[in-house]
Amino acid sequence: MSEFALEVKHITKEYKLYNSEKDRLKEAFIPFHKCYHKKFYALRDINFQIRKGEKVGIIGSNGAGKSTLLKIITEVLKPTEGVIVLDGRVAALLELGAGFNQDYTGRENIRLNGTLMGYSEDELAEKTQKIIDFADIGDFIDQPVKTYSSGMFVRLAFATQIFSEPDILIVDEALSVGDIRFQQKCYRAMDSLMKDKTVVLVTHDTAAVTRFCHRVIWINQGQKVFDGDVVEGLKKYQEYLIDQAIENENDAESAIPSEDAIDENKIEQEYVIPSLPSGVKIMGNGKAIITNCGLFDENNHNVEVVQPGQIVDIASRVEFRECVGRPLYGITVRDRLGNDVIALNSETINVHLAEAEGIREYHLKFALPKLNKGEYVVSVAVANGTQLEHVQLCWIDDALVFRIPARECDVPGFIYIDEGQIEVYK
Repeated sequence: MSEFALEVKHITKEYKLYNSEKDRLKEAFIPFHKCYHKKFYALRDINFQIRKGEKVGIIGSNGAGKSTLLKIITEVLKPTEGVIVLDGRVAALLELGAGFNQDYTGRENIRLNGTLMGYSEDELAEKTQKIIDFADIGDFIDQPVKTYSSGMFVRLAFATQIFSEPDILIVDEALSVGDIRFQQKCYRAMDSLMKDKTVVLVTHDTAAVTRFCHRVIWINQGQKVFDGDVVEGLKKYQEYLIDQAIENENDAESAIPSEDAIDENKIEQEYVIPSLPSGVKIMGNGKAIITNCGLFDENNHNVEVVQPGQIVDIASRVEFRECVGRPLYGITVRDRLGNDVIALNSETINVHLAEAEGIREYHLKFALPKLNKGEYVVSVAVANGTQLEHVQLCWIDDALVFRIPARECDVPGFIYIDEGQIEVYK
């Protein structure tokens, strides 16, 4: 048995480009005359091997050839030259809805996919329920998929593929369509369900590669430029992107959201802690339940857009079902890839909460660090005990979502440093 899940050997994909249909016909029907086409190589002599269990990121700018390569790997396209060797069952999430019958409902497409995979009726019933629970699209599961939004498509497509228990999972940019809560759900699923399997993640998102992959392959203009360590590969890729940006410095700058973009209706809302969003998973021993959670500014307005350095209040209403001697209230803030960027609780800020019973509201107020632009989720929790030794009463992942707007310059990293000094010595 081979140690490799995937072997790509000398893959080349050539296209013929014609100036007009007339030239195409001339070349087809007038043999032995001049060539009327230009050759375009989407891929040129690509070689690599991926071991079983590896998590590999394939990066590259638009038009680099990434999607063409994946279509060849999944036999959607045939290469002009070269061979692909696969060892194991492949599940691919390439294009939204690919493989779905547009007139079938979501449930019917799940059954169709399961039947093609050869599942028994018992296996199909079990997997169908898991897929429906994971996709979490409500009553739309019994509606034709042609009525779905792109977000619904990717939810159902990802759930269908990952619960097919593939040996090799290939994901091509599709996760960027889902909202931040679903993206986190997908990465957690890949961490658990694909723990010992092979995953190929194709993306522009270098943060996703850092978070999930152990190796990176960079393709540029149809050729393999780098294959190896993630940190080294992403550094080279970033240098290339910077050089490209300098060459194209006259391109229009990305629009920067202003404070005026904040929804005025939200600012005028009364100070009411919202109920939890539907679908969140409540964990813990059940002796306390967090029923409401909200993010507020200094003026007690419920907000979703937050400025770095702003004072925020993460408020939760907790229903204690028995007397708790030493409550511990805390939060964890994660970026859209699931990386922890802030974690604190009442004890770490040296606040000892009084014993609690019945209904309590906790307000954790602090200055938000200078986080970089993007979306973030907040998990909230209440426990009984101390930081070192406690019992988890209630923990809710992704209870809140907030966004940090972009600033003048677009830089990578968790923290955005916009103050400092540079001294020049001769």
